Amino acid sequence: MIETLGGQVSPEALGWTYVHEHLLTRPPAWRAAEDPDYVLDDPELSLEELERFRGAGGRTLVDATARDYGRDAPALLGIAAQSDVNIVCVTGWNRGDYGDEAPKASDDKLVAIMLHDLQDGMIGTEAPAGVAKLGTSESVILPVEERIARAVARVQAETGCPVLTHTTRGTMALEQLDLLEAEGADLGKVALSHMDQKLDFGLLREICERGASVIFDGPSKTKYAPDSARIAMLRRLVEAGHAMRLLVSGDMGRRSYLTAYGGRPGLAYILRQFVPRLRREGFGEALIETVFVQNPARWLDC
Repeated sequence: MIETLGGQVSPEALGWTYVHEHLLTRPPAWRAAEDPDYVLDDPELSLEELERFRGAGGRTLVDATARDYGRDAPALLGIAAQSDVNIVCVTGWNRGDYGDEAPKASDDKLVAIMLHDLQDGMIGTEAPAGVAKLGTSESVILPVEERIARAVARVQAETGCPVLTHTTRGTMALEQLDLLEAEGADLGKVALSHMDQKLDFGLLREICERGASVIFDGPSKTKYAPDSARIAMLRRLVEAGHAMRLLVSGDMGRRSYLTAYGGRPGLAYILRQFVPRLRREGFGEALIETVFVQNPARWLDC
């Protein structure tokens, strides 16, 4: 079963799923001051955007806002109560330099915090999170990030929960898997974000061969790569036999990305533009369903 803000649902009930999005965020003060575009703090606008996703055919969304990035479970519950989209929340931390909760906690405390979120409910609610999250910096894993990764692995081994990782520009992906595996995590339940920011076939193939999933969460973001490059790499990975390890989402975590906040292309972009392009480029319906329906359901089920 999958833990959503509306209760447990079966994998078959998930439908079209985005595995890495953000409905509400309140990043650290230094980050918000540096770039206020990262702040998503209007539940009404976020609900409006979610309904655009639903109108495009979306059924389930993972809100990847971690504890150190302003996760607001009560507010998300309020949004969920007004929508029939399944919302899955995360526990854990995004990066080592985003807050002081994780650096100040012992290894056992990190585990205890996440277990409480997953089993007893997130702060201010009785709604459990459904995913554990970790993250690493660009081309380096800070000591606190290693501790978080090892704690997430312990939690995964105990609960069987899915794991979402943040990579900074696709770096340190294999090192993340090494840390998780060393602590007994099931790599088949691990999905690594932002891997279309490092379109290295050998790297992506190795991740898939180790049993983990790669998330391409940058469709429309030409600053990282054109969609043509993403599609070409998806095709290459499919041809190499890794269709079951592919996930696609938008990571629309900026005001300037969301239509309801006055930005673009919005949560509907993948379903209304990227998926039709996949069809035009020769991706069959069975393959598209594998990537957007079956793979997310298998990853989230625990």
